[in-house]
Amino acid sequence: MNKSLFAGITALLMLSCASEDRSDLRRRPLEPTVQNGWARVRLDGEAQRDMRGLWISDADGNSIPYLMEREGLWAPQVLETTQYLAGKDASGNPTAEFALVFPKGWQVREREQLRLDLDLEGKSPWVARVDISRRTANGGFLTLERDSPFFVYDLSNDRHTSQITLPWDAERYRVTLVSTQGKAPILRGLRVTASTWPEQLEADEVVEPRVTSQAYKSSGEFLKLSLPNAERVVAADVLLKAPVAPVYVTLEAEEKNGTELQQSRLTPLGGGTVWNLPALQTRATRVALSPTITDEMHLQLPENTTLESVKLLIRHEAMLFPAEASKPYYLHFGGRAKRAAGNLGVLPPSRAVYGRNPLKLMPIEADPQGLGIILDKGDQTRPWLAWVVGLIVLILGFAAFRLLRNSDG
Repeated sequence: MNKSLFAGITALLMLSCASEDRSDLRRRPLEPTVQNGWARVRLDGEAQRDMRGLWISDADGNSIPYLMEREGLWAPQVLETTQYLAGKDASGNPTAEFALVFPKGWQVREREQLRLDLDLEGKSPWVARVDISRRTANGGFLTLERDSPFFVYDLSNDRHTSQITLPWDAERYRVTLVSTQGKAPILRGLRVTASTWPEQLEADEVVEPRVTSQAYKSSGEFLKLSLPNAERVVAADVLLKAPVAPVYVTLEAEEKNGTELQQSRLTPLGGGTVWNLPALQTRATRVALSPTITDEMHLQLPENTTLESVKLLIRHEAMLFPAEASKPYYLHFGGRAKRAAGNLGVLPPSRAVYGRNPLKLMPIEADPQGLGIILDKGDQTRPWLAWVVGLIVLILGFAAFRLLRNSDG
């Protein structure tokens, strides 16, 4: 028995002690997509059981890169402008034209809205209507028709606004200021930001929580909103009994931090203002939130207001990946994740991802391509294996002793 044989037996012995658990490996075929591009897979409870072990493969078991869908993919983006021309129209109204420079890979409607911050200079008080026109395919300009016009104003005493939000449906725009009070200001420039309001993204579910009676906390009275299971809440529809003018409501989420429960105040996106005025045929209920996973929320209402109903909007986790038309793909779980090379995060996500229906998850099946979980050291050995290992070590030791004795002879 030479040294290389001895090393080989030792390595084989060590490998025999290792163990891989493949009992929980599962996969789910994905419904084939009908066109190339971004595909979206909405995860159900079974698929979300172990997010760290999820991965997507093709039929050959090659790992496919993916992104987890996040509202952060739709963070506001400042757009560069070009071909800026400022002056006055035939009626003497200040006007300006500009074109948008899109980031690489972007196109029109990559966000729902464009927010225009106008750099205005004028002697207050003044109020001006803002007329917006967009250039059409034939080269002419088409005025944006709205039920209520845009206005900017400066009434002094910190009462002013110079920001408007319009739908993004063109590449080139014209802005015209029409004075309705005082003298229209000079338009020195503008800044354009593409943005999407999270509340305009569709919810996967709308759930009515169980509402318990009011209780008292150090921060005042509140209503407890309970869900059967922890869900990813993105908004609340809070309907107050009429009549009630615009008021602010606040929400807290109860989250577990280890064994302790913590309440965290949630900052509503857009202010958290609700109202209900039937005489004016107007009401607002939506309170958009940053995604929060919780099974209990606390709703605080202003004094002298009463809750009529509340609904929580749920949006599940979803995976985005580049898919080829009619090609089979599988979602793997229950084991270790097989990581794909590269980083899709450097690519701009396409708006088509949110407009396209998610691919369906097919029934669970066995996973021959999955990566099993390596058991902990304490679980890798069976009780009798230690005796076998000891016996083999004794035999190897005796063989080594014989080799040393023969070499001395």
